[in-house]
Amino acid sequence: MEVWFHGTELYEVSSYYSLPDDAWQYELTGMSEADGHVAVVIPDATPDDGPFTPQPAHRVLVQVGGGQIPWPIFRRFIDLVESSGDLVGAGEDQPHNGGRGDRGIG
Repeated sequence: MEVWFHGTELYEVSSYYSLPDDAWQYELTGMSEADGHVAVVIPDATPDDGPFTPQPAHRVLVQVGGGQIPWPIFRRFIDLVESSGDLVGAGEDQPHNGGRGDRGIG
């Protein structure tokens, strides 16, 4: 667990393996009046076999609670999750995401 400061506001950052969810979870929670909450849940591809193996990034879930989180704190949180190495590319079951050209815009 870490505590981040933004002005007079405090934010708790934690990451842990959630057994009920069979997933690695990153959480950012406001500890003061702002009281916002964001969780990134990365499912385990092999929950019953060995160390945590992240499922492809398109299976990752983001949970958002009430309150507010300042952009610099949110950006720092996203940077933390991205730098963890737990967001991985997908195999053959990745949905097609070819960009704007495939949707007829841009």
